[in-house]
Amino acid sequence: MMKKLIWKYKYLVFLFFPLFLLLFSFRESESGFSFDLGRYFPKQNYNKEERMVYAHLTSDSENKLTAHEKKELARAIVRHAQRLQLPDGMTLGGYKPIPSLFLYVWAKTRTKFSPNISKGYGILALPEILVRNFERKAGAKINRRFDISSYSIQYKMIILLYKELLAAGETPEAAYLKLYGNASSPSEWKLLEKNYKVLHEQVTYESKP
Repeated sequence: MMKKLIWKYKYLVFLFFPLFLLLFSFRESESGFSFDLGRYFPKQNYNKEERMVYAHLTSDSENKLTAHEKKELARAIVRHAQRLQLPDGMTLGGYKPIPSLFLYVWAKTRTKFSPNISKGYGILALPEILVRNFERKAGAKINRRFDISSYSIQYKMIILLYKELLAAGETPEAAYLKLYGNASSPSEWKLLEKNYKVLHEQVTYESKP
């Protein structure tokens, strides 16, 4: 009886099999994506912090990026913030810096979220000498037309070089100014600290019950 029943409905397998494959592939891609993110930030906190950064990007009147660009920038900031180890005792605007907020105001101070090619490449206004320095150390060529427009690549370059200077004993301010050379000034670091103080106090206020 059971064999007859199975034989009768055997063609249903052809209907359910594609659905099974679709579900399986979705679960695999989802787990792979989660694993990739998990290497940089705990899953339960990653999305929360990314949403927080995106909310500030959206509320910032100086930011003229599209919604998609803001999401990409927020993702790059939060992901790479986990690779940034700031020195113990470092303060910005009188506060111990939160890496993601630091990277946020870094872009805000440099370009006001509006890449200026005459000042440098991308959202962080990377000078040509900095890009060449990265290429020399990494043994890789950066395409000035395509690669440099990636927020992730920009932050990867700046963080690796910044961490190297910090490891060599430079102060956070001196390392920042050395990265940009003639393309920055002490007043820019002071502005960065001012921008950070405002953002830090805003985040602290909003997080209060």
